[in-house]
Amino acid sequence: MMQTNKTIFFLSLLMSLAVVISCSDDDGPSMDDDEEEETISEVVLTFTPTGDGDVVTATWFDADGEGSGEPTIDKIELVEGTEYTLTMELANTLVDPDEDITAEIDEEAEEHMFFFAFTQNIFADPTGDGNVDNRSDALNYNDLDDNDFPIGLSTTWTAGAHTESTGEFTVILKHQPDLKTASSDATVGGTDVDITFPIDIVEDPNEEEETISEVVLTFTPTGGGAAITATWFDADGEGVGEPTIDDIELDANTEYEMSITLANTLVDPDEDITEEIEAEDDEHMFFFGFTSGIFSDPTGDGNIDNRADALNYNDEDSEAQDGSGNPVGLSTNWTTGAASSDGDFRVVLKHQPGLKTGTSDATVGGTDVDITFTININD
Repeated sequence: MMQTNKTIFFLSLLMSLAVVISCSDDDGPSMDDDEEEETISEVVLTFTPTGDGDVVTATWFDADGEGSGEPTIDKIELVEGTEYTLTMELANTLVDPDEDITAEIDEEAEEHMFFFAFTQNIFADPTGDGNVDNRSDALNYNDLDDNDFPIGLSTTWTAGAHTESTGEFTVILKHQPDLKTASSDATVGGTDVDITFPIDIVEDPNEEEETISEVVLTFTPTGGGAAITATWFDADGEGVGEPTIDDIELDANTEYEMSITLANTLVDPDEDITEEIEAEDDEHMFFFGFTSGIFSDPTGDGNIDNRADALNYNDEDSEAQDGSGNPVGLSTNWTTGAASSDGDFRVVLKHQPGLKTGTSDATVGGTDVDITFTININD
């Protein structure tokens, strides 16, 4: 009797195990199975100008996958003020034929999203430093998945001002199966790609640099009286001779309208640079710095160190001239303070093609003119 009970118990146990095994023997992988990780050995960034200009490519390449060799990384070199469309191609070159990972990302767009980080304000658009640290930060995605969430295989970028030092441009691809939402950020999901490229913003090699050999400041009293001029003149351009610079001699407690004229006197006939600045006023802006307190209006020491500081511009880069444009600076107003001597009056002309905005300051763009005059305020 005891043996029979043992036999029945043993048979019951076998049947129970069979049920468990058959239930777990599914056609697909179980939730505990590890997902196969993609092998990506090559990432190519292609920056295509929306207008004229050269296409720029930069490649990250890992010849031996997870072997001991270091990947090679190209430097990105973009032209200041130029708008580009960035497209990305990813591949596994360690198999034959190469495996197109870009197509797989496109097919599984609801599971993938690229995030970007870059040196602060190296781009004019988007501004900031990217959306790796904050999903909601500005980024110009051109592609969306079926849920209207960004992908990032195509994005738009406008290079900022020329940089003297190399910056960074980081590309992160996150795999977010069943995790990608309108707010999922770079901490969500697995990381398929995390690459930092060096990046330089270079001056436009096709842009001819202006030669300016003469700058004349003309101060005309608004209440009437003789105009006062001060001239900076460079007789041999970039030759060995030093430019001559007149002192500015103004009367105390007097309002002046100052106009600026610029010329290239090294050609025959002279070239009128003032006219060119007026024709391209959306690319140019004058900034001014001066000894603090030398003027009663504007007060302070000028707007070279801070764009928002007070300056009395009379002209703007729009035909309306109603405050809807951005300042130019060929015409400004100045009211002197009390008598003083040996002050400084600095004039800086910045060239900001594609970069001039309501907040672009004296650090943005190339410098066409940077002259410091001595200024005296007389009784």
